[in-house]
Amino acid sequence: MTELQEEMLKAAGLSTEDFEKPTVTEQDKIMAQVLYTAAMTGTLIGEEGE
Repeated sequence: MTELQEEMLKAAGLSTEDFEKPTVTEQDKIMAQVLYTAAMTGTLIGEEGE
């Protein structure tokens, strides 16, 4: 990263960490699939007595 880019980041209140990809765990992937499937089938998750 150039010196100008670093100065621009500091002026905007950002750091290089703000541009790194987040780490996705296997559990995150499974939960995303469960929520997607529930949304597509109209299932309510976490609702009791349905």
